[in-house]
Amino acid sequence: SRKECTMAVDSRAMLHWAALSNGTVDAQLVVSQNTAGWAAVGFPSTGFNMIGSKALVSDGMVYDLNGKNPSLVVLATDMGAFDSISTTVESGNQVLRFSTNGGGNTMLNLVVAYHTTSSGFPVARHEERFGVPVPITAVPSVPVPTPDPSGCTPSPLADFLCQMVIDPKATLHWSATNGTF
Repeated sequence: SRKECTMAVDSRAMLHWAALSNGTVDAQLVVSQNTAGWAAVGFPSTGFNMIGSKALVSDGMVYDLNGKNPSLVVLATDMGAFDSISTTVESGNQVLRFSTNGGGNTMLNLVVAYHTTSSGFPVARHEERFGVPVPITAVPSVPVPTPDPSGCTPSPLADFLCQMVIDPKATLHWSATNGTF
């Protein structure tokens, strides 16, 4: 069985994922109307920094991002936390699919970056970059208390109870129903 979740990273990027009962997380990043550019999703080694991460890029390759200089961005010799990967363009959208073992964690930290007008990865510096904390719970989900609306910042979006500003360009919205987020 699967627990399907979706998060808007920003107005162009959506992250979809499912936590499986074996601890695996299947996910896909969709960056809309991005056929002229590139997209990347990675696992940061510290915080939400691209530098030091291992990233899947829309060219279908996994890279070690060792620095800002393009010479420090190298093809990875292993897939790191990625168990499986694929990339496609569907209806004008860049789609990066991957699976990873959640490692028993309840949070998966990702970095997402893209450039909509240049396909020159890694030469073209990212146009947008986000640190994305992804709450994961294997199915069956662990019951969690429903947040008290007075204890969170209310979300202005319909169907969401609370919100948290991740950075000036990204806000996480959530709700809880029957003890599950």
